Amino acid sequence: MTGGLQDLAGFSERRPLAPGAFPLPGALSAAQLAAISSSVAAQRRSIEALKTQLSSFDEQLAVLEQILSPLTEWSRTWAEVEQRLLDMSRGPAAEDPDSS
Repeated sequence: MTGGLQDLAGFSERRPLAPGAFPLPGALSAAQLAAISSSVAAQRRSIEALKTQLSSFDEQLAVLEQILSPLTEWSRTWAEVEQRLLDMSRGPAAEDPDSS
């Protein structure tokens, strides 16, 4: 029986962790686990807040897109009108320089 207890005592000796290895859950204290749990919960709340902000930003971009669409079309039409007026003011000779 003493040999069995000595074998069990060997389990309590901790081997050094490999670099980057995470200690076994039994090695973590309740305070450490509570801190990790709290941190994860805080990160999830932060992600939810970011989702809300991104959703709001997406709605704002959709409104801006709706506003810009007719303005873009109006600007394109205005540029065509300006070009036609310039072409009319130059006359037919200005359109074809090789005709002289």
